Amino acid sequence: MPGISSRRTHRFEDDGLTVVGHVSAPPDAGRAFVLVHGVGCSSRTYARLVDHLVAHGEVHALDLPGYGASPHPRRDVTVPEHAAVVARYVRRHVLDVGLPAPVLVGHSMGTQIVGQLLADHPDAASAGVLLGPTAEPGARTFPRQAVRLAIDVVGESPRTIGTLLVDSLVRCGAPYYLRQLRHVVEHRLEDVLPRTTAPVVVVRGERDPVAPERWVEALAASAPLGRHRTVGGRHHAMDADPAGVAEAVLDAWPAADRGIG
Repeated sequence: MPGISSRRTHRFEDDGLTVVGHVSAPPDAGRAFVLVHGVGCSSRTYARLVDHLVAHGEVHALDLPGYGASPHPRRDVTVPEHAAVVARYVRRHVLDVGLPAPVLVGHSMGTQIVGQLLADHPDAASAGVLLGPTAEPGARTFPRQAVRLAIDVVGESPRTIGTLLVDSLVRCGAPYYLRQLRHVVEHRLEDVLPRTTAPVVVVRGERDPVAPERWVEALAASAPLGRHRTVGGRHHAMDADPAGVAEAVLDAWPAADRGIG
């Protein structure tokens, strides 16, 4: 793709966990974006969004421990543990090479990981974009989440469905998926975001049955520097409206770092 000068892969191992970062970089990148996928998914979820962001900085699309190209860990991994290993990846492969703290983007379960990282490891991110947050109060059961996901899949594109099926059933596998889904249901994002100090943008697709508008608004209100916006598409809005999601990500970059204000 025009504008990309390099593609590389980082395999980061720490404390028995592996994160694989798929990096696309333009010439002379001055900033970075780190993309965190949802439960059962992988970095492939963000293929179209990467194409829209790479002209603006390095893009690190991650495979979390047990997902995509990352091997399954010997233990279950909680949301705070995912957040901690992503923060360590960021320090090694973004901050230590001289780039400023990146904007972190999380989708679905990834919103919980990014929110937890913003609260627990504030040095590792300049802002967070939470796309399609899951499991609001009153819907924190396996059946309710399963029904919403099933309703969403009916309206997603064949490309999105194919990627999801391969990533969840083949690459992740049902046993690990189900263990991880328990953390999605149990995690309380609304208790984490009040501890954040960086800007937070909560985003939903306009036809997303998994992340209701009232939940997105409530999460944005719970963050000290929170706001919300709507883009096109359903739960996987980064496939249906990558330009809209990219705009939200670029707008999340702190104004002081963009030379604004």
